[in-house]
Amino acid sequence: MTRLWVLIGFILFSLSAQANIDDEAPIILRGPANDGVSQQNPRASARVIQLIDNKTLKAVSNFSDWHIGEVIVLESQTPGVGIVGFVEVTGIENKQDGTFEIMCELLRQSRTSFIQVGDQMTHLDLSSDNERYKGTTDLIIKEEGKKISAKYRPLFTQGITAGDTAQTLWKDEYMLTWFGQVNYGVKSWFTASTIVPAFFAGAPNASFKAKLYDSVSNVVSSGLSYAKIPNQTSSSLNLNIYWDSISSESTISHTFVSIALYSFDNAENATVIKSLGTSSLQSGYELILSNWDRVLLGPSYNFESKTVGGYLTYLKIWDRFHLGASLTSTDITEFTLFPSGDNANGYFVSFDAYWRF
Repeated sequence: MTRLWVLIGFILFSLSAQANIDDEAPIILRGPANDGVSQQNPRASARVIQLIDNKTLKAVSNFSDWHIGEVIVLESQTPGVGIVGFVEVTGIENKQDGTFEIMCELLRQSRTSFIQVGDQMTHLDLSSDNERYKGTTDLIIKEEGKKISAKYRPLFTQGITAGDTAQTLWKDEYMLTWFGQVNYGVKSWFTASTIVPAFFAGAPNASFKAKLYDSVSNVVSSGLSYAKIPNQTSSSLNLNIYWDSISSESTISHTFVSIALYSFDNAENATVIKSLGTSSLQSGYELILSNWDRVLLGPSYNFESKTVGGYLTYLKIWDRFHLGASLTSTDITEFTLFPSGDNANGYFVSFDAYWRF
């Protein structure tokens, strides 16, 4: 019980240390205010001609395909920079020379690039790969939208060996893994999961994750994981606590605490699988590459085996499909590859594949 309070205290202390991070306005993807379906011309553009104040800018366009309430992107005129902000259209005026003057309010700006007179405004299409849309924490889309590519969504999981993040699936969203785990977004803040093939092996199981706190900079979630152990009369029940925090324009930190409320014998031999009858503390980083692929790495500590391990993963993301390759260690001092038997400490190479839709 003392260990439980120590771990909860660690989480609360870490959250208080992050309390001074300023939250930014979230990006909410909306279509035109006058109808539910946008007939957008993806080639339509506008040029910023004036920065009126700290939140308002004016642009001019030769196209009429703009709608009040629409969220559009700003692309830097500097080569190679890409998208630097999101704005919402607040006013449109048809000028006598046939051009359209567009008033916009700033929603989100890059932390590393200014908006300049001469930058281009274009319609937002995140349904597939877009070379102009560079990977950064500033541009992750948290608002629900079925047509948004998985590239631009927050990671729900780091894989079977590294464990989940604090994010939940969107409402009615599914994620299916290659080994038969089904995750379903019951609500935007609540996700239920189970490994279907395990039922046929005599190991009924279930888990859930609920989002407790969500801001632009920090997300905190908690949940329970239950599993019946095959060929044994006992089961495992774990309390899981997750905390995600944006560290920079390209880095998100993930802290994961799993506390075994009830575990089975020899649980320390299953330490490569997180939330399976053992207590562990893990803190790692998600590095977002310019093409939106992820590099995941960090250390972990297992309380049963009293060992320090870690993981390193490269995650390739398409519009729906994810493919990851991982090197995981349960004890960084044991240089055994693919350990087995009583000595379960060493290094493991594994692959992950899952679909999100």
